[in-house]
Parts: sequence; C-alpha cells; structure tokens
Amino acid sequence: MLPNSTPSDLNLMGSFTFDVVNNRDATDLNILLTVSNTVEGFDGGDFAINVPMSITDFLAGGGSFSAEVLDGCRLYLGYGDFPLNSSGQYAPDPNSDQYYGWIEFSKTSETDDLWVNLSNVDILGLPLAVAGTDSDGNAFSLGYKDPVTAIVETLKAQALTGGSPTAALKTCSNGSTKVIAPNIQFPAYKSYQPYIDSLVQAGAPLTIHTDTPTSAPAKVFTGAFSDGDTILTLTSGSDTFEIAADQFTTEFLYRCDGGTVIYNGQTVPMNRDDQSGADADAVYTDSLFRNLCVGINEGYLTPDGPNDSSQFPSETPFADGRGNAYAEVIHASSNSYGFPYADKNLKTLVAAGGASTVTVTVLTDDEAGGYSAS
Repeated sequence: MLPNSTPSDLNLMGSFTFDVVNNRDATDLNILLTVSNTVEGFDGGDFAINVPMSITDFLAGGGSFSAEVLDGCRLYLGYGDFPLNSSGQYAPDPNSDQYYGWIEFSKTSETDDLWVNLSNVDILGLPLAVAGTDSDGNAFSLGYKDPVTAIVETLKAQALTGGSPTAALKTCSNGSTKVIAPNIQFPAYKSYQPYIDSLVQAGAPLTIHTDTPTSAPAKVFTGAFSDGDTILTLTSGSDTFEIAADQFTTEFLYRCDGGTVIYNGQTVPMNRDDQSGADADAVYTDSLFRNLCVGINEGYLTPDGPNDSSQFPSETPFADGRGNAYAEVIHASSNSYGFPYADKNLKTLVAAGGASTVTVTVLTDDEAGGYSAS
C-alpha cells in the first residue's frame, strides 16, 4: 500500500476501462469517442479518439478502451455516419435524422474520480446504460426505468402539449423516433411566460447562495422579481445582479445559456465558463444564473416564496406542474440529464473509481435496463 493511502485512494490510481456490450442486432451502428481536453495513457487498439468506428469492428477488436486521464468526453453510439461539424470534428446533429445516444465522462488527473453520466439534454434517442464500481467500492448503475418507446409516448402526452410538437419529433433513418429536447427545439414545448408572469405579478422574493471562488468567499444575494425592463434585481452588500426582461425568456431558460446578465452594471454572458474558479465575479454570476435555471426548470420558484436556493435540494421538483415537462419525464423514467443543470439536485451523476471498469450497454428501444432509484 502506498504511504498514507486508503483503499479508496488506490481505487483512484491508474487506468480506468470502458467495456461496451451491444444488445442491438445492427450492422450499421457506429461508435465515436470525443475528448475536449487532456488525454493520458489512452489504449483503444484500433479504436481512435475523435474517429468513428463500426460497432462490429470495435467489438471484434475487444470491445473496450482504457486511459489514465480523459477530460471532457462523450461516447456516442449511433446509426449511420457521424457528420463533421463546423469545427471539423465528428459530432451528431440533434435536428438530423440520425438515431444516436451518448454518455459523458471525465477524469481530470490520475488521482481523480471518474465522473460518469447519461445524457438526454439534447435528445431522447438511442438508450444506453452504464454500470461499475464507485470510488468507495460500491456498485452503481445508471439507465432507463422504462423503454424508450414508452418514454416517447409519455413525452407526447405530458411534455409536447404546449407548443408545436411535430418540431420535436423526428423519424430517424433506422425507423426509430427521436425526441428533440426543449433546449434545442423550445417552440415545441410550453412557454415559460405564464410562470414568469406569476413571479413578476407577485413580486416573488428570491435568495441565491453562490458558489465559492478559489480566492474569495461565497455570497448570498437577495431581492425580488418586478415588472419593467429589469425583471430581477438581487444584491449582496454593494454587489448587484440584474436580468433584463428580454433576457429572462423561455428560450434562454430552456437552454440555460445564450443571453446576458448584468453584474455591478456590466453586461456579461449568462455563462462565462471559468473552469478554474479564479475569477470571483465569473463564479458569482455563473452560479447565480445556474440557480435561476434550476429554480425555473425544476419548478422550485413560487409567487409566495421563500425561493431560497439552499432549500432546492430538499424540495420536490416539478411540483404542481411547474418547470420543464421534458426534464420531468426524463427524471421519472431514467437516471439521465433532462436539462443542462440536472446534476445539481437530480440523480444524474456518479463518481466511479478512477481505476475501475465501467460497462456501457447499448439497449434496444423496447428494453429497460440499468435504472437505479438511489
């Protein structure tokens, strides 16, 4: 045993491995691994990063890959060829007729956990399940409580009822139905405007606890919704956070991005993407906007309040029909992300052991599997 180490420390050290199991009888199914950041110790045989490969060839070559560090990754499984995007990288298009699904994972250093999740943020498509051992040595699994065919019908009945539903339904080249999520096709889903109006008309109070920057304390911002060009003003001491009414829209709230906020009089993007946490103002604005998106999409904000972000984890999401109906169905039917910040309070993200083996199972459309209520 290494000096000052524990069994869980040893579970982090070294290479992790992904094994893939295919339950589909498909000859035109392809696999693609994309990596945004650091790569160390990758071993995939003939399977290369950012290069698609047929699932038949991948499985014939062993059906697995390993690495010491892979930071910012997606593993896609999909029918047909993966297209090139505007940056010259292979990546599927949510609005296309390609039927695909993916998981996300990241291990940022040799001694870190391996973070893994399923994602339906952009689409409900080809279902995948993952299973393995967490950093404490306990078994975990993420998957689908209901088959995708049943979830599609539930989405038609419960989520695709307030907009132009056909825009979010796509019959794919393999014959399966894909549902495009509201962060991509927001006009197909209900408008948030009645929800926003209820908060504005009541002057609903709001308290948001920020994240903690690396060189400054966390802050607590308080304020209220109001009618006018500025729909929300929050303060913490001499600091102010505001959102203009034309930026607090259905589109930006479903996307959790795309517009601007105002911090201490300066207009900045809703997401400033400071991964290091060194820019205190970026940490404050990012976490303020994120908690707003969680409050709206998970339906915690009410006209009477208290609307305190520190209480969100103990509250019931999607209560009384509030929030993102697509995310509600995904949450009820799977362990997958249904909107960009579903990892904040919902059961979507797991820390696998950094030297563990994760099994990815490609499920059929009429097959449930891997779901865990914990």
